[in-house]
Amino acid sequence: MTEEEDIDGLAAEYVLGSLDQAERKEADARRKTDASLTSAIEAWERRLGPLSEEVPGVEPPSYVLNSILARISGHKGRTIRSGAVIPLLANAKPWRPRAIGAGALAACLALAFGWLMYMQTRAPTMQVAGMDCSRLYKDFWEKFDRERLAEVPAERLAGVSRMALRAYDACQAGDASDASAVFSRLRRVQF
Repeated sequence: MTEEEDIDGLAAEYVLGSLDQAERKEADARRKTDASLTSAIEAWERRLGPLSEEVPGVEPPSYVLNSILARISGHKGRTIRSGAVIPLLANAKPWRPRAIGAGALAACLALAFGWLMYMQTRAPTMQVAGMDCSRLYKDFWEKFDRERLAEVPAERLAGVSRMALRAYDACQAGDASDASAVFSRLRRVQF
């Protein structure tokens, strides 16, 4: 912003009356020593002067300002001086944090639901090189008779079970060669 634009803006605010008391006093003091500010203020008065002459000034009753300030600050029935700082946090809506939290929760739930749907459509196709991991694991255990399995020593059964789980894990991880090798060794297991 150039100095000329700054002076013109200050003059416009001065004439419109939008400066606060301290700024207005500062502009009055500067006007006495700064000829460019004085001429800018006079130019704005000439431009806006006809408008103020056409419409008579109307000042609202004093209770209007007090009523507005009381509604804003929550101090009903109290007289508030003009220019008083009014804390707006007292009127903050308590539903806003809850609404934001509910929106965030809804977004998280939507994301979780989408991820679950993606995983459900993807899970049945978890096959490695034409291998259905779940089917291979299940078929391995179904080929044995439960009564015969009950007679197998626990150490032997635990070792075979670990081997079957290793084959299943390798299949799920996408290691086709390891999964094939372990499942082919499991096919030769006899109890």
